[in-house]
Amino acid sequence: MLKAALFGRKKTSRPFKEFYNEWFATLNTTLLPGLRRALSPVFLSPVILSTQVEIMHHHFLSYYDALDKAAAVDVARCLFPEWRTSLERPFLWLGDFHPYLFTNLLRSFIVDQEPVDENVSKLYGSGEFLDKSWHVAMAWKNPSKTLTTKVDKIECGLRLMVPALAARWRNAQAAFVENMGANWGRCEGRKEVVKAAMGEAMAAEMEEMVGVFVDANRLRRSILADILSATDLYQAALFLEALAQFLVGFRDHKLLSEFEKCKIAIN
Repeated sequence: MLKAALFGRKKTSRPFKEFYNEWFATLNTTLLPGLRRALSPVFLSPVILSTQVEIMHHHFLSYYDALDKAAAVDVARCLFPEWRTSLERPFLWLGDFHPYLFTNLLRSFIVDQEPVDENVSKLYGSGEFLDKSWHVAMAWKNPSKTLTTKVDKIECGLRLMVPALAARWRNAQAAFVENMGANWGRCEGRKEVVKAAMGEAMAAEMEEMVGVFVDANRLRRSILADILSATDLYQAALFLEALAQFLVGFRDHKLLSEFEKCKIAIN
């Protein structure tokens, strides 16, 4: 196949889509419920909660590690992942969710928080403590200046890295297309000659495209680790719960069905 010639690598024995479906099922049916149980006042224990946070974090890291390996085999398939739903695809950047999603989700916990004194009576009056412990209910109330400063630094670093990666990707893609067109013209469309010439000429460009893809995943891992490092145990647990629920929500059958029924008007 021409794709195999371009990449010069063998197909893996296990499709990444199969891995992802299993990974997602574990997230949805095991890890997210486990984290929620650890957050409940009945089971709440710092040791148990810390373990659940570490397990959830490791689960996300295992996904990015597997995605890196899949990209080394077929970066084109990873850039346009068939395992993502139509709801997820608008949020993708270089093959996976944009890293801004992590920081925007984190910001959603911080902005518009009311002072603790005003909330205490509301929490008791509304019965919120019936299903939340004090530590969980107050985790994001009146966030500290230290935390907001750390978040500012994370966002600042992200604003520097994203344009740099985007520029590398544009340059790699432009070089790939340019060399492809040049080699196709020189070979006059002869199939076997085209495969050999393009496979050799595109090797450097494809390696760079894989490199950009892997670096984008490295950035995602780094941002996730920075967020968990900046937050305390209860904040980290609530952040990971929200992140997992965000991913699960994209696979809601009713929501997905309604979205796919929408028709785009063509004037």
